Amino acid sequence: MRLLPSDPLPYAEFIVKRLMQPLSPDGRMGLAVTETEFPILGDRWFWADDNAKILEFLALPAVWRQHPEAVAQAFGFLTSLCEGPFIFRRTGHARLEQTQRDGGRARFTHTFLHVECDLPAGSVTIGTRFHDGRDARNVILTGNYVHFVHDGSFFSLDVEDAIDGWDIEQNEREARLSHRSELTFLHQGRRLRLGRLTYTYRIEAASMMVDAEAALELDPGIAVSDVVLTIGQDGMSHGENNVHYGTVFADVPGRGPVRMDAAAPGHTSIGAPGCGYWSVVQRDEMRGFALAAHTMPRAPGRMASIEAMVASPNRLHWVVSQHRFPGQWRGERLVAAERKLITGGGFYDRVADCSLMFRTRAMAEASYGQPLDLSISYDYGAEMAAFARCFRGAGAPDMPRAAQLLRDQSRALYDHFHAVYAENLLSAHRTDTSAIFSRPLAFVVMSLVDMWRATGEERYRTALRETVSILLEFEKPFQGITGQPESGFVMGLRTAAAPFVDCHAAAILALIRALPVLGDTGLAASVDRALRSFQVLTMDIEAVRPQKSDLVIVDFPHPDGSGARLPCHTFWNFCAGLSHRAFKALRASPHPALQGVLAEHDFRLSTFETLIRHQFVKSIREADGLLEIRTCAMAAESNSETQPWVALSLVADSGDD
Repeated sequence: MRLLPSDPLPYAEFIVKRLMQPLSPDGRMGLAVTETEFPILGDRWFWADDNAKILEFLALPAVWRQHPEAVAQAFGFLTSLCEGPFIFRRTGHARLEQTQRDGGRARFTHTFLHVECDLPAGSVTIGTRFHDGRDARNVILTGNYVHFVHDGSFFSLDVEDAIDGWDIEQNEREARLSHRSELTFLHQGRRLRLGRLTYTYRIEAASMMVDAEAALELDPGIAVSDVVLTIGQDGMSHGENNVHYGTVFADVPGRGPVRMDAAAPGHTSIGAPGCGYWSVVQRDEMRGFALAAHTMPRAPGRMASIEAMVASPNRLHWVVSQHRFPGQWRGERLVAAERKLITGGGFYDRVADCSLMFRTRAMAEASYGQPLDLSISYDYGAEMAAFARCFRGAGAPDMPRAAQLLRDQSRALYDHFHAVYAENLLSAHRTDTSAIFSRPLAFVVMSLVDMWRATGEERYRTALRETVSILLEFEKPFQGITGQPESGFVMGLRTAAAPFVDCHAAAILALIRALPVLGDTGLAASVDRALRSFQVLTMDIEAVRPQKSDLVIVDFPHPDGSGARLPCHTFWNFCAGLSHRAFKALRASPHPALQGVLAEHDFRLSTFETLIRHQFVKSIREADGLLEIRTCAMAAESNSETQPWVALSLVADSGDD
């Protein structure tokens, strides 16, 4: 079998020369690491967490000395996505294309959104786009009505039932979708005309914001009063791809943050006069994945209330904002307007912070020049690991002057985001065990190891001990095939409760690195149990075509309690890379407790390592002195997660002491 280089530079050269690309098509925004060398489905995306993973690798002193400019570019991009407690998820080159059209029904592909409209039915659907099957219908904008008083009588008219026209307008910068309703009502045996109501939804290529407007042109022939226009969101918890919502937050002047949790079926009215920001959010989900729909009314003074309907227990079905126009009206044009945004991760209970950030971004979004996904990064641990590695690496001998300039900034960013992580995730975990995703938690552990080794400050070791204790809660023991205790480190405690290999291997690596710092030999038992759950299995993987693959897996009882087994595999090289890195760290550790674990598992680990390295050999593409590690043996190319994680598992010194 071919020997894989232990020198980091050939792997780094591929990153610097192929993955480091212009953030904007005109190059004015500098460089960052793109998801893949070539666009995927026409997309050019730049992720915060993947640039952090790249930065962790580039910050190895041997690499940093050769590529200081690449470190500066990745660091600069990552810090540009940091704002207060938030690390924003990704940006990408702007695009907005119509992919289907049938009268008033159409579909559009945006950089990070998919948009569908059925204008004759009065609905516009907005969903977040991914490249891995997680696309969903996040928000369906429909379910509207008009309230008013005429001649002392109250009237309520359904908007969608009265639609008689629609338009779709599009250019390279934006799409405008509108539907029109002719509104009439019966009063004392006569049918009277209220007016013409037009709903317009605007989607911009360079923004994640969606503008929604309801404009009522009142008939001059009658007088009405106390008019209410609405902008609704219906079918919110349809369940497809785990779409459901359970909480409404609102920033209401004079009242502070308002919260309403869905409970029993029924209707709730939330008074929201002057509200400038409100959201509908998913609860009981990991903070980095939880969905939300955010709304910023254009004229908060018109906001009156938020009406919410619960159809199934704990699940919001329909939520609508009421914009009130008190007083008498005849022949005027009344307008209710909002900017909306969907996210897939956030600290949504920080209502004041969210309100300020989203309202500010709603006003300034166009200045960025391309869409910015304001979801928080899934992997705050990856960013923290990158900042810690930069701080530690910059202190190595013979580093370039630029490294010294980044050292203080790295530490300040690390300390800030560790405090954010502790406040919003570690503390939240005490009352909500769904909050944390175990893989970034493992990287937080490793970042604290780096900070302690770089500074010797006891506060980092104290924080490490507390964080490790939480990581251990994700270890789920079970009886293995030999009758001995085994365990899996699951992704989440309430959702995704399975030991996906990246989570499992990251936890093992974190414990191996933490044990010598804490002097806690009891951690060796967890490492031992977790290693026992690794096995070899021949699987039929249909990533490209059906074929047998001999894979290292983590064996685990199926979470549904059926007694079936759930094999979590290393077919994808980012999982294989983390596993190989954990095995390498165990072999390199001089600690007696870990050497005892190695002696117990040495032969089996050699088998796993041989299979994984053979998988890497089949996945390598070499050209012009660059080593590219494709995402799997059958894939066309690498990506910004696979390249650094596999490289760190292969290089001689990955800093995993």
